[in-house]
Amino acid sequence: MTVPAEPTHHVDAVPADPARGASPHHVDDVFLSRAETWALVGSQPLAQLSNMALLPSLGALRADLGLTYGELGAVVAAFGLARLVTDLPAGGMARRWNPRTVLLVAFAISTVGSILGALAGNAWQVAAVRLLIGVASSVCQAMILAWLVGGSGRVARGRVMARGEALFSVAGLVVPALGGLLALQLGWRAAFVLGAVAAAIGLAAVQLFTRASGAARSVGQSDPPAQPTGAGPQPPALPWVDGRADASLLAGWTALRVGGRVLLSAYIATFVVFFCRNGLLNAVIPVLGTDRLGLQPYQIGVMFSAVNALSIGAVLLGGRAGDRFGRYRLLAPGLAVLLAAQLLLFLVQDAVTYVAITLVQSLSFFVNPLPPGLLGDALPIRARAQGIAVYRAVSDLALLSAPSVMGAALQAGGFFAAELASVLVIAIALLATVALAARRAAR
Repeated sequence: MTVPAEPTHHVDAVPADPARGASPHHVDDVFLSRAETWALVGSQPLAQLSNMALLPSLGALRADLGLTYGELGAVVAAFGLARLVTDLPAGGMARRWNPRTVLLVAFAISTVGSILGALAGNAWQVAAVRLLIGVASSVCQAMILAWLVGGSGRVARGRVMARGEALFSVAGLVVPALGGLLALQLGWRAAFVLGAVAAAIGLAAVQLFTRASGAARSVGQSDPPAQPTGAGPQPPALPWVDGRADASLLAGWTALRVGGRVLLSAYIATFVVFFCRNGLLNAVIPVLGTDRLGLQPYQIGVMFSAVNALSIGAVLLGGRAGDRFGRYRLLAPGLAVLLAAQLLLFLVQDAVTYVAITLVQSLSFFVNPLPPGLLGDALPIRARAQGIAVYRAVSDLALLSAPSVMGAALQAGGFFAAELASVLVIAIALLATVALAARRAAR
């Protein structure tokens, strides 16, 4: 087996500015080789691929197993609930064990869980399997993001995060269609077969192309880097035991206070990004096209494939721009673009304006890679795993709450109320971000 070459370490000689996408807390080295970076980025969607592949086959699953709508709801919700419950504990794992080891175990669990899903015979077995896969997915995401944010270095962090987002968009284009085609031959169980293969590929990629030493250093499980001369006040030191971070429950979580307004802004933007994606974009807009404009499902599917394709360019541009001009400086403009795109939905009158304005929504993906990159800018290296854990919890909370909020708004006041609710959430987040930035600048 070829071991990836040791990456070159780029060391900042002067204190950095979070507004320009750098952390003021420590020397920000690059701990990942190119092969490791691509192995981790490419593995991100693989632990949850069965969830994406199952979506086109939910009707077939219900018919085959004779599920009630309540049982189908439990099956669908199991994955998201498992992720939400696991997100915060997963962040602590990176302080206790090497992220590479934890990631390998999580991919193995996802592989086994997907195999069991293909063999499931009733609703509760499928729900239990999706709980297991949800836990594994949460752990995988926490380890990969902590590893990438800590090891990619401030200069390239935005581009690395953007590549991960772009690959999720590619998966959103390919996996549901592939799952649907395989389901023609294998039924709904094809989704779990596909998930098992994907998780096994992720396991192999991590095993072959990454190093335990780089993983440990990316989350601060090695000797802490020396501070540059004249770096100014430093954050509170975290406890160390035998060269490793202290495994106490509070040590890493209390260090999140160091992130201050930058970290809080990142979490606010995270909630908005995922709330709008799973609320208005993925729930309300399709219903709007069907109920008000009479579009067919395949037409809406083609349109959303185009949105996903266009969003890849917006995501990559956002990551590169964040590295170039500063993630914190671009956060408010990025949220403003998201707000403007959603305001345009009030102008939908017919199928032409519906398609055009929905395609414009792809531009709002510009803001997506900024929040995770900001975590690396705002936090010292030994607190990033916990920062990522909160990021994952916020995103999953937004994903779970958005459909309920949008459904209640639709029920109460129709499409106008749902669109207004989404716009208000973004506007409040934008105002809060601007206010936090103004207070920080005034200090």
